[in-house]
Amino acid sequence: MARKSGRVRASKAVYTEDPFAVAGISDDEPDENPPKRARRLKQESPSDDEFVGGDDEEEEEEEDDDVDDEEMEDAAASEEAEDEEEEREGGEADEDGGGPPDEMVVNVNAAAFIPKKKAATSTARPRTKGPDGSLEIDPNESHYRGGLNHNHNTSKEMLYRFAFGSDERDLFAALYQRDQWLEGGDACLPRRNTLENPKRQPEYPYGPTLGLSPEDFEAESKSAWDWYYDKDIGDRFRATQHFEKLKKTDINNYLAKPPTKKHTVLMGPADQQTQIDLGYDEPYDYSKPWDFTGGSNNQKPRKPAREGWLMSFGRKIQCLAWAPNQEGLSQYLAVVVPITEAQKKKCSSLGADSGNSFQPTPSYPCALQLWEFTGKEIGCPTKSLEMSIKPQRRLVACTDWGDIRSIAWCPMPREERHEDSEGDTQSIGLLAGIWGDGKVRVLDIKVHRGSQQEEYVRVTSPVFEARPPSTVCSCVTWLSPSDIAVGCSDGHVAAWSILPPSSPEPHPFFYRLIHSTWVLSITSAYPSNPHLISTISMDGETQLWSMIEPQGEMTSTVRMRMAARHVSYSPVLQSVISIDENDFGRMMPIRRFFSSTAVANLPSSVISLAPCSFWHPCILQGGTGGEVTATNPFRKLLHTKPEHWQQYWFTHEWVAGPDADGSGTSRFFDGYKAEENQLAKNLASRTRHIADCSITSIYEEGTHVTALGWNPNRRCAAWACAALGCGLLRVEDLAIS
Repeated sequence: MARKSGRVRASKAVYTEDPFAVAGISDDEPDENPPKRARRLKQESPSDDEFVGGDDEEEEEEEDDDVDDEEMEDAAASEEAEDEEEEREGGEADEDGGGPPDEMVVNVNAAAFIPKKKAATSTARPRTKGPDGSLEIDPNESHYRGGLNHNHNTSKEMLYRFAFGSDERDLFAALYQRDQWLEGGDACLPRRNTLENPKRQPEYPYGPTLGLSPEDFEAESKSAWDWYYDKDIGDRFRATQHFEKLKKTDINNYLAKPPTKKHTVLMGPADQQTQIDLGYDEPYDYSKPWDFTGGSNNQKPRKPAREGWLMSFGRKIQCLAWAPNQEGLSQYLAVVVPITEAQKKKCSSLGADSGNSFQPTPSYPCALQLWEFTGKEIGCPTKSLEMSIKPQRRLVACTDWGDIRSIAWCPMPREERHEDSEGDTQSIGLLAGIWGDGKVRVLDIKVHRGSQQEEYVRVTSPVFEARPPSTVCSCVTWLSPSDIAVGCSDGHVAAWSILPPSSPEPHPFFYRLIHSTWVLSITSAYPSNPHLISTISMDGETQLWSMIEPQGEMTSTVRMRMAARHVSYSPVLQSVISIDENDFGRMMPIRRFFSSTAVANLPSSVISLAPCSFWHPCILQGGTGGEVTATNPFRKLLHTKPEHWQQYWFTHEWVAGPDADGSGTSRFFDGYKAEENQLAKNLASRTRHIADCSITSIYEEGTHVTALGWNPNRRCAAWACAALGCGLLRVEDLAIS
């Protein structure tokens, strides 16, 4: 029989004047087995919870009105079964009850109606809450389940603990970034004033170091690189790499065949766009279409509305990445453009490509291009692009290991030492990449110091290469200056140390099955939690797990039906940024990874995401429709229902030309204002609802935004680059002055 509540549902309970007399108990003659007193139950009442009685116990009830309802329910529950049994037996009517004639009398235990502070037989634990709303847990308990819902109205302190945890290092870092980036001017893109004037509150000691202690942060940039400058380990590490010099005519097979005609670009104000005929590898200053005064001839010239560089590589750009640890005026951008399918067919000696991504591909030629962009001092710590000096290609590193699928520079800070100035070469950094043959390789990229000539080399041996058994590598990330981790096509994750191994074939120190299929992207929660790894796989699962105990310390968020290609960790937000199947950018704080928050949306499918910056919380994402949006999700992280803003950097359209070997025609639209955005997921299907069918637009491949990137260096942190499917590369300083 279902348990019935002991709470009073109608009028207040009224008891008999002397319940002990009704029960047959006398003060003069105590009885060890007292009879049970009677209670009256209305025949027409649908419930047996209403009782009739006198006033004495009503006064007693009023004295104990502070007793919790749940405690009274537990006290009465033990007697309810016995009461119901007696009711079935049919107790005799009490002739002295004094009740109305339409009531029948049922014998019950009088003790059941006396309120008690706590039932003697109850085992329920009091569910009390602390002043901050958190549950008070008995320290003697071995485990407990459940927790507060972060979406409910709770105190700000609890919201911060939900998002960042209870450790003071994480909380201080979050408060520091909050005071830095929560102003209205930084709602979409970083302001130059905010980048130049970081907060220096003494009460936030872990803020500037992103949650690390200042001592650990300094050691990360110094002692963590001792192995690289060591006379024994460092020399053996660099001696492993071999470059072979090439002539300019020798690199034609490694670069994509240039188009026969120039790329036509329309750019400028929407009402008077300028036609630009962009040649192959010819940087163009697109501040010229925006350089107009719009007034009298005596008007003082002003700065163009937009400044940046536009370049054409002829074919789709596969990946790109800015080089970190560059504090000078020169900034380096690595660009990868695979060769065309027609060029691959000419390599008949390499064998036919099976088309199976789970198998190594033939050793097609491919090249990594390193371009130098020059900054300009503008009288403040940050730098803008120097438009009087054209970007120059400094290095072309040719390989014969298949297409380069992804690249990643080592992001760990590296303090410059006197060894770096020795010799005639300048170290740019360590670059890890995934090649088509399934191996992960690390290159020590260097260029000649003070030389403006292009260098052409063929890499015959890298400083490090490895491949897991019976699978191929699919993505790569850095764990430390000497450790890398890769995702594999069979769902495994492997990690190696790149130090010179004792055996010819290096063995991973970590190799575990994390997913059931292809790992699309991987990132580390560096610098505060480098042992936490976030991965996303082809089956739509996005997981966060610890390398210390991957099986026991693992969590996942909502599974997607359509897998996303990118995942990145933001140290400023202490969150993992990824893409949702409904074309939303989503944010997952590592302290509540199970709950994702929508932070941006695009009208087309999102296919590119810029790696998060260490110096600001703004994110960039690009879509198949040629749009690139920017937003600052910090306010969304700290508040439950804030105003959320996003802004288009630009939109791009491309159409093929009449010539099959041509580059086609592109058109850019700029000058979008920031707009408040509604992030309700149920609106995603409404915007594309035609004839009761949900549709998805298919765009030309040349329109797609294939890769995005923020400059990781502090003085150039607002520099952004965008690669397009038609081969165009756009570089611009997005800092708001």
